[in-house]
Amino acid sequence: MTPTPNPFAWRPTDLEAIRRALTIPVTSASVRAINDEMASLERSYPDAIPGAKADLDAIALIDQGLAGGEAQAEPFITRITRKGAVTPVVDPNQLPKRKLDVIEYATELLLEEVSTEYAEPTAANGSLTPGAQRRAHVENLLLVLPRLRSWQAQQPTPFQGQLARG
Repeated sequence: MTPTPNPFAWRPTDLEAIRRALTIPVTSASVRAINDEMASLERSYPDAIPGAKADLDAIALIDQGLAGGEAQAEPFITRITRKGAVTPVVDPNQLPKRKLDVIEYATELLLEEVSTEYAEPTAANGSLTPGAQRRAHVENLLLVLPRLRSWQAQQPTPFQGQLARG
């Protein structure tokens, strides 16, 4: 009989998963900081560990999908409406009998307009892009392990660069 794993304890692979998820460089000091933060959370608030593990698993799945070349989220249809289709007949004696009379009577009886509304994938409608989902899980993880934010590698911004003199 195998013992069931404790949901309030870290798995052996979680340290490396945290390092990859937060893009922390591999140094002995950073690995020690991650280990200390994990031990601190396990002592002080073990109820948060299952949520952190779920975020790590979700980040791993997203990274796996992004590495496999998964496509961006497509816009989706929110509503299709049809206008101008034939309406129910109220009095059959008032309807036109010839084609020319139909054109004079109501051309919209012959036309059907279809309009389709699309919605872009955003946080508001619940269909985030994989990059946005990953960032959301990383932020959730940093809420549980806040001291690791300072160990993250700095992301370059488009406003940074080196001055070149000519």
